[in-house]
Amino acid sequence: MEFCTRVANELMLKEIQKGSGKNVLSSPLSINTVLNMVVAGTTGDTLKLMLGFLGSESVDEIISKSTHIAAVLREDDGLILTMINGAWVNQRFPLVPKYKEVLKAIFRSEANNVDFATKADQLVDEINSWANTASRGLIKNILQRGSVPIDTTLILANGLYFKGLWDYPYKFEAWSTTNRKFYLLNGDNVSVPFMTSYKEYYYGAFDGFKVLKIPYQSRQNNNFSMYFFLPDERDGLQNLLGKFNSDSGFLNEEHFELKKETLEEFWIPKFKFSFDFDVSEVMDDMGESLSIIKNPRDLSEMVQNSENVPFFILNMFQKAYIEVDENGTEAAAITRMRLRVGSCWPPPGVKCVSFVADHPFVFMIREERSGLVFFTGAVVNPIQED
Repeated sequence: MEFCTRVANELMLKEIQKGSGKNVLSSPLSINTVLNMVVAGTTGDTLKLMLGFLGSESVDEIISKSTHIAAVLREDDGLILTMINGAWVNQRFPLVPKYKEVLKAIFRSEANNVDFATKADQLVDEINSWANTASRGLIKNILQRGSVPIDTTLILANGLYFKGLWDYPYKFEAWSTTNRKFYLLNGDNVSVPFMTSYKEYYYGAFDGFKVLKIPYQSRQNNNFSMYFFLPDERDGLQNLLGKFNSDSGFLNEEHFELKKETLEEFWIPKFKFSFDFDVSEVMDDMGESLSIIKNPRDLSEMVQNSENVPFFILNMFQKAYIEVDENGTEAAAITRMRLRVGSCWPPPGVKCVSFVADHPFVFMIREERSGLVFFTGAVVNPIQED
């Protein structure tokens, strides 16, 4: 899970460095789940590489972790957390029966055999419909017609949906929401609806930034919270993300063990936006690429006839959505992995206790007991929706 959180942090840093002015969102857990599905069918050097990425010793450990993730899922009056996995297989490369059973038993996914040569457009429609259902209508199109080449071997996907209401003591009243200035990284400002309250909040002040936590309602033992990481300086987001990406593993439990404080000022903007990105590209930038699987036999425990191709090309893509308002949070992510047959090599200090989030910040939705990070992102402009 640590590796996928690093991918998310790398993504945020790269986007801020580009100066695109876009809000950023990703789901480390959704990426992790798709990688786990891939690991369950690999062997050889590819397996060793992926286990190293994921910080695990064996496929059995990956399966055990996947089972623990499934145990966190639930649906009650206060909090909804659902996950759906999908698999679509080219009938020219049927799944190995053992791997098919792992998908069904561990990842609760029935593999669908498809004729990619003649029914690619129907497949796109099917996967888009699946994504719409998995995200409860928040993410409708993750594929375009014509985007599934006939040499596609396998598509694996994960759909994650989260809806949490703020815990009762931390609810915001809509009448207290007021427009205030939010300062952008380029020095401009925009008028944004800010939520506020006069209760005690979990808060911590650290070197160069502050952290605030808001818990969600829950009838069960899993404790979910949203964290806000606010740089002291209005233009401090890039420095903060640089700390997150440092080799020393900057974020630790100290940053999540916060104490209740009465805040002299407390303002958080409402925001709603979506974001999509190429996961494989970010991993390549990190120097930890999975794009080329040079030895096709490394997938011999996943797909049949793998020995008949020179190599495989693996691409991963994610699209995510989030909305934060007075009631709570609704978020979703769809992560898809496409495995293709390769035919040729591609080219190479705090003055007072306050938390006024009126400039770009980082957020995170985290389960407290397990430490799993379900969503993380950066708000650069709260009124930007797409």
